[in-house]
Amino acid sequence: MAINSTTDIHLAIEQLGLTGKGNTYALDQSVPPHNIIKWDSANPDSQPTDDEINAAYTTWKNANDYKLKREEEYPDWSTQLDYIYHNGIDKWKTDIVDPVKSKYPKPS
Repeated sequence: MAINSTTDIHLAIEQLGLTGKGNTYALDQSVPPHNIIKWDSANPDSQPTDDEINAAYTTWKNANDYKLKREEEYPDWSTQLDYIYHNGIDKWKTDIVDPVKSKYPKPS
């Protein structure tokens, strides 16, 4: 199987716990899907398979998708700070934060 065109290989490798352990790798610069073109033979871990990378990215996406959607939904920081200045923190939480959190709840 090949790496999916929507898979972020860096996030998948992080999800697999292979970053920060001295593993080095390189990706090709093609149009997605990218491929791992080098997995250093001195790495302490073996190169993950395409299926492992796809599954790890799906796991990461399922766990973090709500955060990305919330970021897109919230107004920019200057707008939020202006709202807080004019209306107070409690009204900001009620009017801006709570509706977005309700719309995109944190998965259990």
